[in-house]
Amino acid sequence: MGTAAATVADEALVRFSGTSRTELNPVLAGIPWLDGFELRAGVDAVTGGITGSALEKTPVDEWRTKTSSEQYTFIQSQRDLSNEIEIGASGRYNIEGVTVSASVEYLTRVHYSELAVTLIARFESHCVDYDRLAEARLTDRARRLLESDPERFRYAYGDYFVAGGRRASRFTAVYTCTSRTVDKMQEFKSRIGASMPEVFSAEGSARFKETARSSDVDISTHVFMEGTDGDYPGGGQWTPDKVIEALAWFKQHQRGVYLTALLCHYNTIEPSYPRTVDVAPQAFAELRRLYLSAWDVRAQYASCPPHYKEQLSGEFRTFTSRLEASKDDLVTDVKLRGDMQQACDLLGARLKAVYDRLEAYLRVTQAVRDEPRKDEAIEEGTGRQSWLYGIRDWVKSDAVTIHRNDSRYEEKWQIGWREATIGFSNSKALVVGWEVVSDWGDGTNGQWWKTTEQNLLRDQAYVHVKSQYDRGCAWTLHVYYVDAVDYQF
Repeated sequence: MGTAAATVADEALVRFSGTSRTELNPVLAGIPWLDGFELRAGVDAVTGGITGSALEKTPVDEWRTKTSSEQYTFIQSQRDLSNEIEIGASGRYNIEGVTVSASVEYLTRVHYSELAVTLIARFESHCVDYDRLAEARLTDRARRLLESDPERFRYAYGDYFVAGGRRASRFTAVYTCTSRTVDKMQEFKSRIGASMPEVFSAEGSARFKETARSSDVDISTHVFMEGTDGDYPGGGQWTPDKVIEALAWFKQHQRGVYLTALLCHYNTIEPSYPRTVDVAPQAFAELRRLYLSAWDVRAQYASCPPHYKEQLSGEFRTFTSRLEASKDDLVTDVKLRGDMQQACDLLGARLKAVYDRLEAYLRVTQAVRDEPRKDEAIEEGTGRQSWLYGIRDWVKSDAVTIHRNDSRYEEKWQIGWREATIGFSNSKALVVGWEVVSDWGDGTNGQWWKTTEQNLLRDQAYVHVKSQYDRGCAWTLHVYYVDAVDYQF
């Protein structure tokens, strides 16, 4: 081996040095078929990189028997998304996609919150087993390298080889269901119940659409196809009805491509080759957490309201591009892994804050209909009286900061009426609640009415108060508001 190659290999030895070791599994099944995979290719468990092949070319035993299945999954929480990632982007060690490949692109359309759920409907036709190498033998050159220098063998050929591939065709439809109110979303979910809507049938799709319509829930639909003999001629703006049409076309044009891989460790054919790497198991666990967090951020960002999506676009692109570029070093570089997790958590917290504020905003939007009409007089009754419209606090999230402004009018009795317009105006504010308080509460304080068409979700709020004839009065107006710049919905 030349000096340059030896230097690289020596650097690799230093990079993989450590006191803790991980014993790799001998066989990994169900690994997503990554770009660059081919039968016999080598795979590095630490970097996820695809290496040259150490195997001789031998025949491949192919399977012809096929089966098909339909699957429906609701995504309502981070746990649900994590489970779906295990299905769609599952992997072991660092052998998994941090890039958005065709097989996992559908995950970017998944969104969940108190105002949204996602239904994933999947049809898959696949061979019952993997096409496998009839025999796996090292080339003479690879064998000599393994015998003389196992570490350089690993650097050249990795830990695993692609021993098989399962051919399949997959049709995935993603239905993102959103509501303007939490109550309506809860109603929708309770009406769906425990049974998954079988939206791939005309009857099931019709029931699903009707349930959404009657619960004031909007459905956004996207379709992803893998393993066809051509491009679908339809498409455009997807609807639940078009999904059924596309699935019928898909079933007629299945071709089958490798979608999952079977990886075998070189130890399975050369027992002298160790199945351990100089990486602590904790490092792989931390890496898994980072990847799950990254997919969660991707899902939240994809459905972020336009203003804030644009606002966070630079930070999101920086994070995702750095994550993909540093994939090879994430397992072995503790600081890099920590920095990336910190950046991911920070971006996730900012996205969560946006959704928390959106939830509060939509709750106020719902309350607008409860405001009294302009100039509709409301008489004070006996006892201390108050009238609240909108919200005055939001304990569910620290991201929602509500300020208060108080206006008060009090006058002693005189002949005639005592009256005034009181209120609040601030061009940088967004009113989320207002409350009129009768400070006397003895039944003689008079009346009040709203002088504007709408106070909520405006930058001002006014009411007019008026005493009884030859009486004084005392009224207070509390206006609750947030910084408008944080509520660009």
